[in-house]
Amino acid sequence: MSPRLSLIPLAMAVVAGLAVSPASASPGTAAPAAGPAKITGPVRSTARPGDPSHDYVFYSTPYDLKKAGYEEQEFFISGTATRYDPNPTADQQKQPATAIGTMPYTTRIVVRRPVRPARSAGVAVVDWQNVTAGHDIDTEWGTSGDYFVRHGWTWIGASVQRVGVNGATTGATAGLGLWQWNPRRYGSLDVTDNGAVLDDSQSFDIYSQIASLAKGRGGRNPLADLGISRVYAAGASQSGRFLGVYYNTVQPLRHVYDGFLFALSDSSLPPRDGVGTKAIRVFTENDIYRGSGVPSQTVPDGPTLRTWEIAGASHVPAYSTGTDASDFRTTLGGIQTREYGAVPPVDCTNPGPSQVTSWAAFHAAYDALDEWVHQGIAPRTAQPLAIIDPGPPANLARDANGIALGGIRLPDVEVPVGLNDGINSPASVDNPLSSFCVLYGTHREFTKAQLDGLYRGDRDYRRQVADDVRRLEGQEFLLPEDGHVFTDAARHRHV
Repeated sequence: MSPRLSLIPLAMAVVAGLAVSPASASPGTAAPAAGPAKITGPVRSTARPGDPSHDYVFYSTPYDLKKAGYEEQEFFISGTATRYDPNPTADQQKQPATAIGTMPYTTRIVVRRPVRPARSAGVAVVDWQNVTAGHDIDTEWGTSGDYFVRHGWTWIGASVQRVGVNGATTGATAGLGLWQWNPRRYGSLDVTDNGAVLDDSQSFDIYSQIASLAKGRGGRNPLADLGISRVYAAGASQSGRFLGVYYNTVQPLRHVYDGFLFALSDSSLPPRDGVGTKAIRVFTENDIYRGSGVPSQTVPDGPTLRTWEIAGASHVPAYSTGTDASDFRTTLGGIQTREYGAVPPVDCTNPGPSQVTSWAAFHAAYDALDEWVHQGIAPRTAQPLAIIDPGPPANLARDANGIALGGIRLPDVEVPVGLNDGINSPASVDNPLSSFCVLYGTHREFTKAQLDGLYRGDRDYRRQVADDVRRLEGQEFLLPEDGHVFTDAARHRHV
């Protein structure tokens, strides 16, 4: 293992009973859903993001936190994690998990929080860091960081999987973990028990312990001053699959999370009724096209579940692949390039990704989840996409311009100036990363003839956008605070 961080941050030993009685666990151990045994930090940075030394918080956000009255902090946490089967069968997911052992761990969390505790809304989102690219990606901050800041929420990035911390050992994304990115800063971290555990069975309990830390009130708890009482579990894509397993098998053991937002994916079994914790699933058209609409994944809305499907949107949205490293949404573009340098462009069959502004629907989903949990007001039931055959790949009903029917219809598809859909594929695999084209969807601008067939001119187009924004706001699939994004864009477009 690489040397420990040479800096000497403030160290705070936090007993493992943050959410349970002190007698239930002793320092150095952690019962299921108890807080970590030790937390160290904030870990000091000596360089600005992008510096070749990498001595700063990995994936540090370019969001202007200071202007917003927020700050970014990184902590190392240690303890003992109870292990659970990371790949239970559908039948096994119908009942709570059974422990398969324990192991020590040391990992990190990243916290973006109000500087002044008085600004805290008492709400935290624990983002299960996505590691599909071979490293941590804070997907939920990339979609909703501005929503969190506006509403006084705390975001906690959780590094709980082997690939993100220790790094993948094979394939096109090997050697990109925290260990490899900066061995001096992150060399003390380990979620494999020195290579003995490689299946991420530790990830679920570490994730539980982070929620308990967020809710803890101990004097040595660096988050205690925020008064957090509601903690939401969130994650996208592969992280969403792990969260699906967590919801069905681990959440019933302690109910440490107050609500769940599954973004783009979940487990082999949808969230089951017996758990009782409120959850919202948000899928893009691309997810439905690739199989999330098959019968085994389709369950009706009920007292604890809502499923929203965004027409025209893609698993990887265009805003996430932008090249501007000063844009906090460019988690797969400018920010990733800042950390690893430029890579050859992917070679997709169709132009893409989809340009549907899907982050706006995620803002509404977080708002609806919190209102549901805190006030008991259930979210609206959303019309699903119109599926002819669930596939996969799914065959969706489409209009004359190829735009999918049904679903949550943001102005990008309801008042279109181009085709956005969930379909794409690699044109070649000369660059192995082109395999991710299946997640991109398509975007093609309409011809002048197509636009003339839809609108009588700029004024008509802008009126239709404003009408759709008002409709979505009334349905609560778009927040009034975000509606101007669409009307402002319309004012600058000529049709």
